[in-house]
Amino acid sequence: MKQAWRIYVNDLKHLTTNWAAAILALGLIVLPSLYAWINVEASIDPYAHTDDLPIGVVNEDRGAELAGRSFQAGDEIVRALQHNHRLGWRFVSKEKGMTGVRKGDYFATIVIPADFSARLATVVQDRPKRATIYYYENDKRNAIAPKITERGASTLSAQVSDEFVRVVNTALFSLFHQAGVTLEQQLPTIRRVEAFVFRLENELPTIQRQLEALDRDVGEARSLVRTGRELLPAAKTTVRRGLEWTGRVEKLFMQVNASSHLWEKPVEMAVHALHSFPFSFAGQTPESLDTPEKQARWATLIQQAATDASPLVQQLRRTLRTWEGTIDSSSLQPVQRTVSRIEQTLASIQETAALVKQHPTGVEEKITHLREQMALLDAQAQQLDQAYRQRLLPLLRAKWNQTGKQVRQAKQTLLRMDQALNEVEQWLSNTDRDLAAAQQALKTAQAQYPFLSRQVRELAAFLSKIKRETNIDELIRLLKQDPQAKGAFLAHPVDVQTFRLFPLPNYGSGMNPFYTVLAIWVGCLLLVSVLSTDPSSFSEANERERYAGRLLTFWTLNALQAMVVTAGAAFILPNIFVREPGWFMTFGLLCGFVFMAVVFSLVSLFGNVGKAMAIVLLVLQIAGAGGTYPVELIPPFFQQLNPWLPFTYAIDVMREAVGGIVWENVEHDVKRLLLFAVAALLAGLLLKSSLNPWMRALKEKAVQSGLFH
Repeated sequence: MKQAWRIYVNDLKHLTTNWAAAILALGLIVLPSLYAWINVEASIDPYAHTDDLPIGVVNEDRGAELAGRSFQAGDEIVRALQHNHRLGWRFVSKEKGMTGVRKGDYFATIVIPADFSARLATVVQDRPKRATIYYYENDKRNAIAPKITERGASTLSAQVSDEFVRVVNTALFSLFHQAGVTLEQQLPTIRRVEAFVFRLENELPTIQRQLEALDRDVGEARSLVRTGRELLPAAKTTVRRGLEWTGRVEKLFMQVNASSHLWEKPVEMAVHALHSFPFSFAGQTPESLDTPEKQARWATLIQQAATDASPLVQQLRRTLRTWEGTIDSSSLQPVQRTVSRIEQTLASIQETAALVKQHPTGVEEKITHLREQMALLDAQAQQLDQAYRQRLLPLLRAKWNQTGKQVRQAKQTLLRMDQALNEVEQWLSNTDRDLAAAQQALKTAQAQYPFLSRQVRELAAFLSKIKRETNIDELIRLLKQDPQAKGAFLAHPVDVQTFRLFPLPNYGSGMNPFYTVLAIWVGCLLLVSVLSTDPSSFSEANERERYAGRLLTFWTLNALQAMVVTAGAAFILPNIFVREPGWFMTFGLLCGFVFMAVVFSLVSLFGNVGKAMAIVLLVLQIAGAGGTYPVELIPPFFQQLNPWLPFTYAIDVMREAVGGIVWENVEHDVKRLLLFAVAALLAGLLLKSSLNPWMRALKEKAVQSGLFH
């Protein structure tokens, strides 16, 4: 390879002794650097001046009312934008805003419609409507500006959403706070009701024994009346015996009247339990149904409570049926209809709760419907309570009092039997009929007892479970927390803390590797375009020696190009940051070595065709090497091409020097770059001799056309 070295030394001699060649060489060395430096400086930080981008803002919002308070969401947005200097906001009329974006005076125009606040206010309705901000952009004006302005519009939408969430959450927690205050005020009453239920549960056996004893006594009284009628001929004996038994019956009625509350209270407690069902369950509602799991558990509790209440309603219906014929139908039927409606409401609650439990996502409307059904159940329970107290209970008491009165009349009749036996016979007949009615009333009371007893025990068990599993004082404390603090927390529950690895001060520093690598390749193209790849002398040298000798010259010039461009970016440009300047220059020299080997081999082997191939390769690398956009964002063709391009590894290794070196990455990239250089050198050395005659003939033919040199 002595001839190759002689060619190289001769080239250096001519470059240093021929002033014209030296000037041209100096220009070739400096020119690529200007390309890189100018582009890098021009892209130092383009996003620092986004406040100069004019954006039209049109506010047509007419405002609205929410919970009795008027608000202007559009005005709030305008006030927020007046303090936002990220973009150049221009507050104009709709006509001017639309004309400006169409003519290009504005990059975009944001329109807040007239119904913006009104749609936000629908949050309290069954079917809320989303508020819309209209965004018009002029994509023709600039390729990048629409992306910047669109991000501004998205940020505006997020700010409006966050503020609205904060206001709504604050309102909800205010309601929870008021509920906690009310629950705390009613706590003594809740404790008294709880104690009364437990006391009633303990007295249930006594009530049952008194009902059984009274039933036996009434049966015996009826037997006495029948016996008296049979023994009417022995009037005196019958009268005395009748007086004795009638007195006993009267005593029994007095005892029952004295303890009538013991059989009236179970009925009243059943009605009261049904009436209190929605409120009792409201005390168990979580303070926030903010996850599907909580919504499903809540629905399960409601479904179970409705299922447990259904037997109570069915037993109440059967009890009312037993009173048919005893109580006037005009008083009994309204109560029966109310019970039927309660059954329908419980069935609807069970069905809706099952749907929420099975599909716990997107169920806000079902939850609202469930609350409405519970409110309806409360109203129906109030109707049942009112009907029971105002209609049935007075009738039952009247029947019972009527029976007692008739017993007393029977006693008076016995006293007058000595004077009128015919009256005694009539009296016995009346007494027998009245005692039959009393016995029927007792049977009705006994039929009600198992139902009432079971309901009282279930209610007592439920209250015991509540008392055991729920700390009502803790619930009150949670409900009474500060609504402003909770609303603000839920509007921004998460803060993002950013850690920048390998930070760069500006956009230009990030683009520096791409433009530097591009300038080195452009320098290679300039060299092969201006200088000859084939020495004109040294005919005694073979093709490989001529190839190697002239390649050394090109490597030397390209090394100088790479040193100038990298040194300027690392030390001269004031705003460009390079963390490892020494390695930046070293990697630049490596890239120049590889690029020059590839470009020189193409031109040396294929002549002008090789130059075209180098330019095509440059175009493909600009698009597919990931220098400006991430590889994952470029089209699939370029993604497949990316691993086969020298730029891919050259840009990556230069980025290591700019941001911070990870040596595993450097090792990977350097190996790949050297593979390109080895492949190019092998192709040049092995194919130069065989391809040279063909390419020389092609060149001579092209020169004959007079168009090529």
